[in-house]
Amino acid sequence: MPLQNDLLALSTDLEHQLTTRYGTMLASKDLWRELGYRSANAFRQALLRGTLDLPVFEVEHRRGRFALARDVAAWIARQRLSSPGIFAKLAKDQPE
Repeated sequence: MPLQNDLLALSTDLEHQLTTRYGTMLASKDLWRELGYRSANAFRQALLRGTLDLPVFEVEHRRGRFALARDVAAWIARQRLSSPGIFAKLAKDQPE
């Protein structure tokens, strides 16, 4: 349960930061940077290959792809907490 609490807390904090910076939706011009892609082309390739595990969508009469700040925050939090070695760090930080 502590891991789920950490995930929720991190996701909520990230969502607040992203919403403050970009609003409810992130456009692809901002999205690729926040997701850690080296370039817009790398992001586009991930979309074409279907390797991006994040809901993205098109908006009628708008260029590019979009994602909700909430989804981006949850994705980043999941990546962080699924990182190798994070469980040892979390266990070490927990009071005994």
